[in-house]
Amino acid sequence: MGGIKGGVGKSTLASNLAVLAARDGKDVLLVDGDSQETTMTWAAARGDREAVSTDRVTTVALVGKGVRDELRRLKPKYDTIVIDAGARDTTTQRSALTIADVVLLPFAPRGPDLWTIDAAVELISEIRAVNENLRALALVNRADPIGNDNAEAEAAFAEHAEALQVVPGRVGNRKAIAQAHLMGLAAAEMVRADPKAVAEMDSLYRYVFSTEITP
Repeated sequence: MGGIKGGVGKSTLASNLAVLAARDGKDVLLVDGDSQETTMTWAAARGDREAVSTDRVTTVALVGKGVRDELRRLKPKYDTIVIDAGARDTTTQRSALTIADVVLLPFAPRGPDLWTIDAAVELISEIRAVNENLRALALVNRADPIGNDNAEAEAAFAEHAEALQVVPGRVGNRKAIAQAHLMGLAAAEMVRADPKAVAEMDSLYRYVFSTEITP
């Protein structure tokens, strides 16, 4: 999970994808690479919930240039590693991307968020000099329920087809997703789950973890 701008939902997406991978039977390491430690706060809230099994989701905080070596050490112990790399072009994010298989770049469908596309593409291009197989996915997150902004954002992604794949689906700006995150849960774990939120996260999970799509 990467990008240049904060506030686009990287931590929320990371935790949801980690839980879905665990539900898929995988041993998951969820890495908080952001100094704000939003994902660690989510994990603390999750740990307080007796009804939620966290056996398959282990959450740790890793920052700095040593992330690459630490991830290499941990990789054999887990089936899946999900990294919340934070909101800026940091040493942590660059270090993680040099060994990542996939980077998911969420963008809100609004001007200030979309202005960072060029910077994100430049970052991906630089990383591919050392990790040429890195798969970069651009997602409309916190999508608007009506209007043309979502489609216009995806058109902007498509202008960088040499660097980015456009995720064929969106995640809406749904209250249920935010509420679940505050409770240390994924959208699918809510007692009264929002079926649209659950479907959107499931579709995103299946696309991100597909092994049939090449850069």
